[in-house]
Amino acid sequence: MKAGWQRKKLAEVLQKTETVNPQLSPESEFDYIDVSSVSNITYQIESTQRLKGVDAPSRARKLVLENDVLFATIRPTLQRIAIVPEYLNGQICSTGYFVLRPKPEIDHRFLFYALFCEEFCRQIEVLQKGASYPAVTDGDVRGQAIAFPPLPEQHRIVTVLDEAFDGIATARANAEKNLQNARALFESHLQSVFTERGEGWELKTLAEIATTFGRGKSRHRPRNAPHLYGGQYPFVQTGDIRNADHVITEYSQTYSEAGLAQSTLWPKGTVCITIAANIAETAVLGFDACFPDSVIGVVANPIQAEVHFIEYLLQSFKSRIQAMGKGSAQANINLGTFENERFPFPSVEVQKQLVAKLDLLRDETQRLESLYQQKLAALDELKKSLLHQAFSGQL
Repeated sequence: MKAGWQRKKLAEVLQKTETVNPQLSPESEFDYIDVSSVSNITYQIESTQRLKGVDAPSRARKLVLENDVLFATIRPTLQRIAIVPEYLNGQICSTGYFVLRPKPEIDHRFLFYALFCEEFCRQIEVLQKGASYPAVTDGDVRGQAIAFPPLPEQHRIVTVLDEAFDGIATARANAEKNLQNARALFESHLQSVFTERGEGWELKTLAEIATTFGRGKSRHRPRNAPHLYGGQYPFVQTGDIRNADHVITEYSQTYSEAGLAQSTLWPKGTVCITIAANIAETAVLGFDACFPDSVIGVVANPIQAEVHFIEYLLQSFKSRIQAMGKGSAQANINLGTFENERFPFPSVEVQKQLVAKLDLLRDETQRLESLYQQKLAALDELKKSLLHQAFSGQL
């Protein structure tokens, strides 16, 4: 450890904090900071609830002061960490937070940054318990050790990190904006293809341009009977279609011979449309596969339509189709939605030309997205590197 630095457990460098019961003052109002109040993107308290004591939830028990550091102990790897600003001095937060109030020997912003260090994060991840609702205790956090230099050096390190992280945040915002713009460019062009169409386009139903059009089959009940699964026949579900990028190349389940017998094997090139759960998601089968009746299959008639044109066309109508499925507890549409809907189709030759152009634009969009994702990953690594240097005395 660098000269002048110390290493202590958090319990040794934190002041005691207070718990309160706002229900004892039923008419008094306070700002309540619940676990969802803190953003794990900006690391700030972005919203609070103004409540009367009588309406206080049972978790509203921890008094916070200006410059306290909040660390969410529920799903701690999400890093919902924030510093309490002046305007929330004396307010109340959820017991889902551990409140860190440093002693005078520790700068509160130095402590804030320490909670993002890789060593601290790794230890917290090991300590969390619970599969569906992972959490750590306040004691788990108190038991972690941090290294720190004298206070003047802490101030210097915080100044360097503040400046560097502000620059990283700006660069990250720009990269995310560029990422959104790349996606929006493709969406905009896709929409223009089908709204600014030229002469010779005709309105047709999907049945009119298909050799086969209908829902998938999964007749056996119960549907999760073990003997139906584990064979050689891909069984594509709505989630697989949602996760696909234009073409389905992966699947998470297979049918056995028994599963195939109560279903239908659709050919490679079938356009799949989800009509339940993730509605109006579309993709083209990259292999022969079965799918359930929550998916519509369209096998294109090559004289009438090009497969990938159909998928792009349905992408452009996605928002409109999804709106048709709203209004019930679980959004859904049905085969009739597509039996009655008429879509614009030019000649097959024009369809192929448009698909070639859309494919090129899609490839370029994906190239840009990959570059921006790499930049975002590099910025994240830069933050980790700076934190490592700061808390190992190398900054």
